[in-house]
Amino acid sequence: MKKISFAISIFALLVVVACQHNPEDIVVDNGGGNNGGTDTIIIAGCDPDTVYFQNTILPLLVSNCAMSDCHDQVDPENNVRLYDYATIMQEVEAGDLNSSDLWEAINEPDPADIMPPSPYAPLSSSDIALIQTWILQGALNNSCEDCDPTASSFANNIAPMIDLYCSGCHGGASPYGGLSLLTYDDISGSALDGSLMHSLNGTGGYTLMPDNTSGLPHCYKDQVAAWIAAGAPNN
Repeated sequence: MKKISFAISIFALLVVVACQHNPEDIVVDNGGGNNGGTDTIIIAGCDPDTVYFQNTILPLLVSNCAMSDCHDQVDPENNVRLYDYATIMQEVEAGDLNSSDLWEAINEPDPADIMPPSPYAPLSSSDIALIQTWILQGALNNSCEDCDPTASSFANNIAPMIDLYCSGCHGGASPYGGLSLLTYDDISGSALDGSLMHSLNGTGGYTLMPDNTSGLPHCYKDQVAAWIAAGAPNN
């Protein structure tokens, strides 16, 4: 009975989305993979009014919460894991902020209890707003595709991507491994010495980054590679 209800729910959701997008733009990924075994609804073209889990919420939480000794897969603090959709949804009540432990943790008024904890920086107001919108929009395991692999502006492409995927670990007063990736000089230095691409590809003896993920989407890595090939300009 549960399988039938689930199938009906997915069908109904696809019908709703199909009213807004062409049918060929909608793909349901049944492969499981790194999304906790839960189907990912992928839409070609990103709606600016929608917050997408795979594009924004997952990398934001992995970067800021799922580092080693915090809420990772190996040794999670307080047995709270925040590295994929299934584990994150254990801390979220779709559509209900007040019943979501995740929401409470990132808005804790006591500085000693807020997440991420010191010495890591708390989430920015814009990051908190993204999580708020995602929960209120139903906390869907959704994704959209509109990446141009040839787009390699530092200001428009590289810096926002690094900020989303990397700055949680490689920012603040105590960046992971002593490596800060907050400024142009930080990022271009790692780009030009080869360590950035080695980390993104898991080559040359470097651990694959971002940590606790299967790596950046290929399109983003293509953007970084194109930017580096152009001399890593501050453009």
